[in-house]
Formats: sequence, C-alpha cells, structure tokens
Amino acid sequence: MNMVFTMGFRVQIFGRRCALEPAFFFIKRQYTEQLTDKQGEQFTEDSISQKQQASDERLWAGLCLGKFWSYVNYRWEISKKCNISTVKQHYLFGFGARRSLTRNAMSRLWWIGRLTYDETRPDPWELTEFVCENADYIMHTLERNFSNNPAIIHPFLSAIIDARKNGLRINTDIVGELSKYLNLLGGIYILDCLPYSKIYEKIYTKIEEINS
Repeated sequence: MNMVFTMGFRVQIFGRRCALEPAFFFIKRQYTEQLTDKQGEQFTEDSISQKQQASDERLWAGLCLGKFWSYVNYRWEISKKCNISTVKQHYLFGFGARRSLTRNAMSRLWWIGRLTYDETRPDPWELTEFVCENADYIMHTLERNFSNNPAIIHPFLSAIIDARKNGLRINTDIVGELSKYLNLLGGIYILDCLPYSKIYEKIYTKIEEINS
C-alpha cells in the first residue's frame, strides 16, 4: 500500500494536488518519508474528536511545523514562495479563527471532511469530492456564517450536485452566488431549524432561476 496513514476514510493524491482533501486522509509515502505507519496510526480521529481541540491553532501549527513539515512544504510549494503571508496561512492561523480552519494546511483536511462527510449517502464522500474539485468551492461553502453546521451544508451541496447531474450549469461563480443567497435566507429563517428538504428545495429552485 503506497499510503502512509488513514483516519478512517479515503483520499487519493494525484501529483501535487489532492483529488480529495477531507479531514480523514492518506498522504503518499514518498512525500512524508520520515513518518512511519505506526506514527501515522497514532494520529486518529479520536485524538482530535472534540471541535474545541480541532479549533486550536496550537494543534495544527504543531503538526505543520513538526511531523508534517515535508507534506506542507510539498503540497503548498512553500520553498518556492516562502514569504510571511504564505507561512502564516499554511503553517499557522493567518486569518480569523473561522477562515483559518480551512486555510491551514492540516486543519483544512480535518474540517473539510468533518463538515462534508455524509454517511447517509450511497457514497458518503460525494459532497467532499465536489467541494474539493475547486478551492473556490471550499471558500464559498465552508467559510460562510452557516458553515459550522453540516445539517445546512449537506442539503446545500446536495442540491448543487443534483442540479449538475440534471444538466444545469454549475461553476464557481454560481456556487458563490448560491452561498450569498443562503446567507440572505439566514436573515429570514433560522437556518439551523429548517428541515433538509426546505434548504434543498430553495437552493435547487435558485439554481433553476440562475440557469433560466
């Protein structure tokens, strides 16, 4: 097996970019030669199961500056663009607390997976695969006021994915517009109290409107 470790889920890496970047991931052995399988197994889901701990900059900075130094440097080409902004963004928390969770090189892996993994779907990783198609999808979906609640994110993404399957046009601009629309809905409804079907219906209808 050519992967170093797993936290219970799957990710494949092609070249420098991850086809998926969820929280629970594999990293190719060739990019983290210093990490043994035994060490990797110690980095389990249970070790960062609490959201409070998973929001702590010290945890992720320690991992980025420690055993995952080679991965972060390779993934984000730090040696080629080593400046204060790049180091802060990928090794530390260079933005606000919420935004940094999806910008830090290691915390983004945990949080993308946690917020998009849906065990009720035939393919639990379908939502994760979609947001990881483009960095803008991650920004529009996981850096908004509603982003902390999977019960909001899941129907939002499901509507987008189904609309694309049905031939409707979906791109980064449209996803950005849909995110703004969902934020506006948050000023009318308490999104956390809306059922899955209501959020799904409103987003799908908005996509049809944009495509008309």
